[in-house]
Amino acid sequence: MLNLSSVTLAGLSTMRRLTFTLSVSILAGALLCPAADDPLNAVYARLDAAAKNFKGIAADITDIEHHALVPDSDDVANGTIKLLRVNPTTTKALMAVKGDTGDMVLSLDGHKGRSWNRKTNIVDEMDLGDKQATLNQLLLLGFGGTSAELKNAYEISYVGEEKLNGQQTSHIKLVPKSAETRRSYKQADLWFTENGLVAQQKFLFPSGDTRLMKYSNVKPGAIPAKDLELQLPKNATIQKH
Repeated sequence: MLNLSSVTLAGLSTMRRLTFTLSVSILAGALLCPAADDPLNAVYARLDAAAKNFKGIAADITDIEHHALVPDSDDVANGTIKLLRVNPTTTKALMAVKGDTGDMVLSLDGHKGRSWNRKTNIVDEMDLGDKQATLNQLLLLGFGGTSAELKNAYEISYVGEEKLNGQQTSHIKLVPKSAETRRSYKQADLWFTENGLVAQQKFLFPSGDTRLMKYSNVKPGAIPAKDLELQLPKNATIQKH
């Protein structure tokens, strides 16, 4: 005749065997079944395919600056951007925007950056010096940069698939590896379309401010050099910094 103690021990023994068998089965399944493809690899493949033939882009842009200390006072500007990758270390760009902060044209031409306020007719000119590499890296976020370049400069994580204006995009987050770059911006979020070009960028700055840049009517291709020249009136006041 079985007593309660022997039944209990037998039951515990059976439970241990079942638990062990289940654990082994789960472990075997994990080892034998291939892991799901990392979605980042698909994003990298699209980036690299786009980078192979990338020369430049022309696009419409909406630029939204959010101020952490004044949350309800975003500065919104709309305009156009043209960008040309001259070589792996040099990118030229011309951006013309008009909005809450004025009517501005920004020009990056190799080692020199200029900002022209069309209302005051004042041009601020700066020798980029050692900031050129950082600016070039920033300009190529989503436009012609390869996955190897991104992985070399950033810690990258996949956020997910999202729709922007009816367009399917892959959202990734980048954190700069360089302490110097982190002094400029702490994080960059990018939304890539199926063609490997960026549809939206968002930058988080050390102050807590953010800058959201939305692109539309993106037309990839080489930009004529004359279209990247900053056309200034003869009476413009130039201030060098």
